[in-house]
Amino acid sequence: EWNPRSAPNIQALQGTSLKRTHRTPFPPFFMPAPPPPSARKKAILVIDQNHGEPWIRMQQMYSTDIRRRIARSFTLHSEILTTADIRAGHPAALSAQAFFGTWGFPRLTPEDLEPLENLEIVFFAAGSVKAFGAPLLEAGIPISTAKFANARVVAEVCVAQITLAAKNFFGHTRAFKRETYPPEAAEALYEFPGLNRSRIALIGCGVIAREVIARLRTSQFDIQVVDPFLSTEEATRLGVTRCSMDEAFQSCHVVSNHLPNLPELNQVLNKSHFSAMQPHATFIKTGRGAQVNEPDLIEVFSSRPDLTALLDVTHPEPPESGSALYRLPNVLLTPHIAGYIGDEFSFLVNEVVASSERWLRGEALENLESLEKLNISA
Repeated sequence: EWNPRSAPNIQALQGTSLKRTHRTPFPPFFMPAPPPPSARKKAILVIDQNHGEPWIRMQQMYSTDIRRRIARSFTLHSEILTTADIRAGHPAALSAQAFFGTWGFPRLTPEDLEPLENLEIVFFAAGSVKAFGAPLLEAGIPISTAKFANARVVAEVCVAQITLAAKNFFGHTRAFKRETYPPEAAEALYEFPGLNRSRIALIGCGVIAREVIARLRTSQFDIQVVDPFLSTEEATRLGVTRCSMDEAFQSCHVVSNHLPNLPELNQVLNKSHFSAMQPHATFIKTGRGAQVNEPDLIEVFSSRPDLTALLDVTHPEPPESGSALYRLPNVLLTPHIAGYIGDEFSFLVNEVVASSERWLRGEALENLESLEKLNISA
């Protein structure tokens, strides 16, 4: 077995042959030993409060193995520090160059950040940083997130739902619960385009929607996108067609909502859109619940049993007691599972730890947030 600590110095090998023999099994690359503890940057794990679900999730995600991995590259403080610890001037917080966290990240104010003169970067093992990101970004402290890992998982769920919806899978499932297959359902077997040129509308073209587009690129779907920030040139590069919100609902067989969680978009999807949907069309919501006018959705889907709604998120979440969303047969509710469940959380923390290792090597990071993105993203 090759021992990196006893490997020849790469400078000493310049100008010599690296041809392998059975006596000199040189590796194809040379892995540098980690820096000595005295030369490592300091890091801490942070959270708002040391109780509740975020605290449990933090300990699960930043497991012993993950902490050991971080400690191979950083001098890692042994305890998880809270917002109160940071505000009290804990020495580990004052000296740290990197903060690691996930859901429940401290909402630090500009005043809180003033004594943190050594803080160079935040590694956030989740997606959206809206809850805490602005003061950090305004202070020039970059935030590296797991938004790409998050997007990949959500996109896989969306693509599965889109594919089934293009076959009118959910409508046929409802119809087949009766011994006599309804004639109107049978007609849809032949009228629906299925996987051959079904029109798919994506409302919003952020990170998750782009992951969906990438996965559907080899399909025969006609992909339409509603996004005022998407240029014609970029749409062409992605292989999609720009359209308006009204066109999306009027002409597409599947409509998937990926709008960012912005106040100006609250209840933007309403009765006029849902009532215009194609026969046997499906509406998918895996983003945020507030963009949908739920009373309007309930009204339309009550009178249009041919339509299907797949709602992974609602507003509030879960729906209020007695909501018609629980009773409508053509509305399928799931408890926000398009995101992470079970062992999938390891995807998030592994992404930011890998980013931290690239950062230490001086490599550019692709998963950095910015103030500009913060204002238009989920």
